[in-house]
Amino acid sequence: MGVNMGRQNWGAAIQWALKAAEAEPADKYWRYLNAADFASRDRNADLAIKYATLVVDSDIATKVFGNSSFDWLRQDPRWMHLMGKVEQLKEKQRQQRVQASIRFRGFQQQLLGQNDNHIDSLTKISSADKLYKQIQNTNPVHDYSYSGRFISGWFKLSDSLQFPYLVQLPLGFEPGRRYPMIVVLHGAIGRQTKIPDMVDSTLNGFFGQPFVDQAYNFSLIALFPYGTNRYNWMMPDDGFELVPELVRQVKKIYSIDDRRVYVAGHSNGATGAFAYLMKQPSLFAGFAGVNNRPQVRTGGTFLKNGINRSFYNVATDYDYYFPLAGHRAITDLARELKLEWDNEEVIGHYNHAYLTNARDSTVKEVYQRLFANLLTKQRNPFQTNLYWECDDVKHGRVDWLELNQLDTMVQKSSWHTSQNLLVSGWRSIANPEVALDSTSQAFVFPRRSGAVSAFYSNNRFDVKTSRVKSIAIYLSPEMIDFRKPVQVVINGTTVFNTTVVKDRNFMLDAYILESDHQAVWANRLQFTVP
Repeated sequence: MGVNMGRQNWGAAIQWALKAAEAEPADKYWRYLNAADFASRDRNADLAIKYATLVVDSDIATKVFGNSSFDWLRQDPRWMHLMGKVEQLKEKQRQQRVQASIRFRGFQQQLLGQNDNHIDSLTKISSADKLYKQIQNTNPVHDYSYSGRFISGWFKLSDSLQFPYLVQLPLGFEPGRRYPMIVVLHGAIGRQTKIPDMVDSTLNGFFGQPFVDQAYNFSLIALFPYGTNRYNWMMPDDGFELVPELVRQVKKIYSIDDRRVYVAGHSNGATGAFAYLMKQPSLFAGFAGVNNRPQVRTGGTFLKNGINRSFYNVATDYDYYFPLAGHRAITDLARELKLEWDNEEVIGHYNHAYLTNARDSTVKEVYQRLFANLLTKQRNPFQTNLYWECDDVKHGRVDWLELNQLDTMVQKSSWHTSQNLLVSGWRSIANPEVALDSTSQAFVFPRRSGAVSAFYSNNRFDVKTSRVKSIAIYLSPEMIDFRKPVQVVINGTTVFNTTVVKDRNFMLDAYILESDHQAVWANRLQFTVP
């Protein structure tokens, strides 16, 4: 509102900002920033500096003042003095983060050490049956010497790469309780060129304040990873393991309800959440994206993979990133494929940033519905029917089914089909009010894929494959009776029909890798497709 007014009359825009500051005290410094911006655009240095001074004395001072509208003021001695104060505040915050990081790093090592103690206790259990029950029913015993709302952490992706992350604990956190967890993926990954030393609650706006607030209100543990333009959840694939591995680490530190782990995000983060649904869903119970572009950026988008979970999509009508018509078309296609796909539309000339930047009741209600929807979802890693398609076996597993080798030079089966559609209604990035006369394919398919459809019942697995050379099936006591023979039929040929034992060593190794108390795998069968 203020920006549109300012284009006609900067004075009126300034008055709007000041009245808004009075009406919403919680956002008053952001409105003072608006007033300074409008005054600067009006080339009124005195007013711009007056309102900027109010902002410098607030807790948002170190996050703002990057607008190009202030560039003409940067040689003004008064402006230089203000920016000097901002730099001093930034240095003070940096020093505080350095000191805090020492404490948080020690805290993290303490908790990981306590998890190692739990693993040591499991290694002493010789019986596979007893080990299975112990993994299901016990968590590491932790001594939480720090009890604040926000905890900074670090994850080592490789010997030379360490990524910071932030954990938000729910109000009244109880150490012995297993909590649901949401992983929130940030957007703007193309602009993140460096890995910060540490992330803390000063980045709540960057991660998405509505996500922060609603996770707290709904009593979830919230995990906020930090990605860069090289290592992230969208493209390239170099950092795609960051989120799954980070989830596994956090499970070693906090008691997480494995049935209720969710992933969501805005913009590039929403595309990332969609990518995990398409490429690596096993850890998660539900997925959500706000201002999403539902496309896998590193390979084919095999939309039918979504049948194994659910997706909650939120779209605004003036979003340049992906048009409303595209969301409607993909929703129709998803429902044709019998996916559990919800699409919420926010109508009112709302742009790409509205649902992260605005603080009105509409935004609050959108996120309340999103969280309420996610929390109805519980993961079932033992569901009897699975479908999976991939063009890279690095992303070849869903729950108990794994594609180990593809054979893409052969003819694919008649049931193995690709889905795509034309998307129209794109909007200008510079001015989303302008609709573009263009269409494009929703998905791309740079490589041939293989697919598997599998079903089990009464200790029998029936598997259909297309362009697949070898597969694996993971077994759990929740799926089969280990006292009876297991039969596996692939493409109509019986390839296995004998008893299988619970492998204590396999079970322990899988738990050490996954830290999963629900999907406890007791053995694995591997087959070459006949």
